[in-house]
Amino acid sequence: MIAASALIVAALSAASAGTGATDAPRQEAIAPLAAAVAAAPALATGPEPWMFDRKVRRPAAVSVMYGTLGALQALDVYSTRRALNHGGTEANPLVRPAAGSTAAMSAVKAASTAASIFFAERAWKKNRKGAVVLMAIVNGATAAVVARNLRNAR
Repeated sequence: MIAASALIVAALSAASAGTGATDAPRQEAIAPLAAAVAAAPALATGPEPWMFDRKVRRPAAVSVMYGTLGALQALDVYSTRRALNHGGTEANPLVRPAAGSTAAMSAVKAASTAASIFFAERAWKKNRKGAVVLMAIVNGATAAVVARNLRNAR
């Protein structure tokens, strides 16, 4: 605070120094103010409660939906492998190259799950209900894919 006050005094003095003798009364008026600012104790302020956002707890349904999505993705890998073993083909063009390997398919599904959760978390910050609806739709679509795969695996 003192360094900032010294800078203010120096700036005011430099600004008025080159103007001539007619500014002497102005300098005399500024000098006590600058001295008072320089002598004032620095305020030790810490973070105030109003500076922070309130911690918002997510409803248990959101965490359950994240876990359900992970379980559904694992079931999708299982049901896809089973359907492929019974003569089915992978319908998703993004997953088709990985369909031959369980590890590659699991990696694709893990990335898909992580991306879904990431975007749901981003949506949660702006629209909480929208994030829950998004996860419900993603879970419903994944459940429908798993059911279709299991039907094709018979």
